[in-house]
Amino acid sequence: MKRFPVMKAPVLLLLLLCGVCYCAPGQTPLVLKGGTIIDVTDYGNSKKDITDAVVIIEGNTIKAAGSASSIKVPKEARILDVTGKYIVPGLIDCFGIINNQAYANAYLYLGVTTVVLTEDGRRGPADWSANPSPAKIKLDSFWGARSRRVNVGTAENAGFELLESWSKETINHRIDSLAKNGVKVLLVHYAVAPGQLPTIVEACKRNNIATMGELGLSSYHEAVAAGVQSFIHVSRYSADVLPDSARKAYATSPFGPPGQYYYQYIAGNPNLLSEKKFLELSQLYHDHAVGLIPTAGMLLYPEMDFAVNPWLEPIAAIIDEKDVTFEPLDKATGKPKNPSPNRQRAVPAMVRIDQAFVKNGAHYLTGSGTDAFGTLPGISLHNELSMLSHYGLTNRQVLAAATHNFSLLWNWTSFGKVERGREADILVLDHNPLESIKHLKAIHTLIVDGVVIDRDNLLTKK
Repeated sequence: MKRFPVMKAPVLLLLLLCGVCYCAPGQTPLVLKGGTIIDVTDYGNSKKDITDAVVIIEGNTIKAAGSASSIKVPKEARILDVTGKYIVPGLIDCFGIINNQAYANAYLYLGVTTVVLTEDGRRGPADWSANPSPAKIKLDSFWGARSRRVNVGTAENAGFELLESWSKETINHRIDSLAKNGVKVLLVHYAVAPGQLPTIVEACKRNNIATMGELGLSSYHEAVAAGVQSFIHVSRYSADVLPDSARKAYATSPFGPPGQYYYQYIAGNPNLLSEKKFLELSQLYHDHAVGLIPTAGMLLYPEMDFAVNPWLEPIAAIIDEKDVTFEPLDKATGKPKNPSPNRQRAVPAMVRIDQAFVKNGAHYLTGSGTDAFGTLPGISLHNELSMLSHYGLTNRQVLAAATHNFSLLWNWTSFGKVERGREADILVLDHNPLESIKHLKAIHTLIVDGVVIDRDNLLTKK
């Protein structure tokens, strides 16, 4: 996943003028010396930090990482003294978009070095040419059937109708074709039937494609049994709590009246967390290594009393409000311009749902949903981290959710940890992120694919 291939001289000169310090593979190694490597393994439950550490970077790869007493620094190395600072992997946003260079800059400025690009009707097309940029990972949606959008009552295009369910042969052919086209993450969507799940999961495993469920016809119990690796949106992965009759209607109309019924049901049910359906779902997420991706930064964060207007972030100055096409937040307040009353009433219940899942030991991954519902690149991932902290994860567990948990749950072993053999996506922080998750914004040095990026230069709109 190289983002900075070997450059010819004119291109290298341009990168230098843009504030990028480029070091081609085979040239002088870069060494971080004296900082503390924060341990993000075991879902953030391990605490084996390495003080007085040395990290050696050659090209785009970490060649060594460990204590200074165990690693010999090459004589020809360029050394950055980071004594008293903290070294963590670059952050991962598994559900976002990069529409232009400003979006790429915003992600990088806030330490997000990998983004799964979700091209859809809300977010628009991705800008695959943005450079410098986080690593761009391609996602595609998989419906499992030929379908069409239909009206549900007075709500236009709020549901879907199945026209033809795909066979095993068609599923295998389609997923193999997606892999050849560079897809690395598959969003297993509403129309997928339970009997199709094993074939989909096996085809994805064969092609090293991570699976993310946003389900309708299939329940989350069925998806876990089939091996789907993660689930997105709390309003989706908690839908199994609905009564069976409502669940069936919700399956084919998640955006119409049944979707509104979900909000009404959870908001109006004070005993929800003690009901059998919820307890079974909570136990399911405790018993299995699946990742939950709340995207709480989209709908919930703006309603929190600790929310900060995302437009006040310094990097937001380079983002054009017109580029945020799906329900942008009010620039003056940071609040929704036309909030849904049903959804707003359900916010406390959705918060309690994830708090209960966290308390029972569920695992989490980080996705911001950028740029739907006013979420902004980079900024909203940090808002997502704040929500995970609010749910009860420790700061180390929050950091793990944005880094090494992807290695454990999606088998992404080339980044997400500062260790030998992984890609050199690294943040050097001025302050300890274990003391406050907000310290992840205090970036002293940003290294992307082995390249030191001038963060100040990212604040300039190109």
